[in-house]
Amino acid sequence: PRAVADTLEGRISGDRVLEESFGHRAQEIFSKTEAVQIMACGTSFHAGLVAKQWLEYVGIPCSVEIASEYRYRRHPIQPGTLAITISQSGETADTLAALEEAKRQNILGSLTVCNVPESSLVRESDLQFMTHAGPEVGVASTKTYTTAMTGLMLLALILARRHGYDEGFESHVIGQLRALPSALEDALAM
Repeated sequence: PRAVADTLEGRISGDRVLEESFGHRAQEIFSKTEAVQIMACGTSFHAGLVAKQWLEYVGIPCSVEIASEYRYRRHPIQPGTLAITISQSGETADTLAALEEAKRQNILGSLTVCNVPESSLVRESDLQFMTHAGPEVGVASTKTYTTAMTGLMLLALILARRHGYDEGFESHVIGQLRALPSALEDALAM
């Protein structure tokens, strides 16, 4: 609950997601985003699979690849594709290699969802969403997963806004996100 609350902190104003939470070029890149390519490994890959459902729900075509496989296949990249990497450490070698390959394919821009501000993925990406999950001490990566999902939902809301969803949709989902830390507390108390 605390990690999710920390991830939301300062990213919402009223009933709107603050685009600048993703970096100073966020508005420029998000305004041109027509598709998303997610690349990640392990738990982060599974977060990407859920985010694919959210992005497609709001009308954004999305592909998700295991980062270690991405560079070994040919990928037709449509114009306006935002490449997203997800990594707790920001140092996952396969994810870094996938980002390099995506850049060679003339992507619109890159975004990393990461927990470590000084990491390689953060430095190599155009946009960054820092999860503020804190140290991950378990193999299950519970904090990393839930905070990455929180950030990806905020991204889906921004792209929904840019693709014609009304303010009521964003406001409704933000209300649910604000209630999430408390709901997690209740679940853990069982």
